Amino acid sequence: MSRRKPLKVALIWAQFAAYHVDRCEAVGRRLAPRAQVLAIEVATTSADYAWEPSGAIAGAEKVTLFAGQSFDAIPWWRRFAAMLRATWRCDVVCMGLSYGLIDAILLGWTLRLLGRRLILFSDSKFDDKPRSAPFELLKAALLGCYGAAIGSGRRTLDYLRFLGFARRPRLPGYDCVGVDRIRAQAGLADGLPDATPEAAFSRRPFVFIGRFVDKKNLATLVEGHARYVALAGAAARPLRLIGSGPLEHGLRARVADLGIAGMVDFPGFLPAEAVSRALAGALALVLVSREEQWGLVVNEALALGLPVIVSNEVGARDLLVRNLVNGFVVDSHSPEAIAEAMRQMSADEAAWRAMARASRERAWMGDAERLADALEVLLFPPAAEAAGRIDTLFAQLETTPQ
Repeated sequence: MSRRKPLKVALIWAQFAAYHVDRCEAVGRRLAPRAQVLAIEVATTSADYAWEPSGAIAGAEKVTLFAGQSFDAIPWWRRFAAMLRATWRCDVVCMGLSYGLIDAILLGWTLRLLGRRLILFSDSKFDDKPRSAPFELLKAALLGCYGAAIGSGRRTLDYLRFLGFARRPRLPGYDCVGVDRIRAQAGLADGLPDATPEAAFSRRPFVFIGRFVDKKNLATLVEGHARYVALAGAAARPLRLIGSGPLEHGLRARVADLGIAGMVDFPGFLPAEAVSRALAGALALVLVSREEQWGLVVNEALALGLPVIVSNEVGARDLLVRNLVNGFVVDSHSPEAIAEAMRQMSADEAAWRAMARASRERAWMGDAERLADALEVLLFPPAAEAAGRIDTLFAQLETTPQ
């Protein structure tokens, strides 16, 4: 009796960061030898992200279609042609490109007409921005080529239902990182802040990590931090704003105007290892964006056993954050709420350590193995162990505050 030929499964993203590599490696490990995984990176760089070029991917065949080029500088028709050449022989194609791109739309429908199975990756939420009913109906029609979707939090899965996936499989597990990689980068054996010296608590700062752009709501964050400094006095913790972007000059000026220049540090854009070390030594991650599909830095914080302060708009809140358990969920428009969360986070070491342990216990939910779970369930059912973990994620999402 002949063996069944392995499936050929492609995963496509515009540009690879370390977490894309995490996902491809997790999927490659999980599906071997039942499937061969093709990890397709369209370009090496992009206008939005200053990620370092990615390396080899263990357990998957990596292909960079336009090496050394920026995704945004390549005409859409060239991207479409290159992606089609790379995928038309695949059995399953998982699309991580923005589904509104012309080349992504054409590729999806062309592959569907060729009889290929398509799986959508998405972390969009209905509340990300104002929505237009006619445009949403058009979007739902364009997504008709996909047979299943892997999303992230409850709001993403609800939005996918609205876009026509009510009778098509939609599973959580998309927004994930390699938890073991993050811990190794930080130099922590177990990722637990409890393993650090007791005196370290008093020296831990608040940390933000991301681009300095409007949606990150940094003006409100620094105003909240200024109010916190006034509340906490000499015991106030500094704020480290790690990253770069077009708003940096204005942000520095605002910090000076608020009189907290000595309490806010701008270390610039840091490589992945330095980011992990910065998180490992922090008191809490602060991400109070007014628009945030997910926020993978929350996954990284939990991997290192770090409590978080996030706004309701942050998609990771749905699965990874429980208010007053492993952090605080605050109003993104309220500097007062941000200040009070900072005050409470820094005032009680025992409470902080309890939150740190709760974060560490939830870290597995944001690990790259969750994407492998979702794909295994879709491609090789019943996959009982993976299905059990997916059921646990669904149960957690059911407890997300509305």
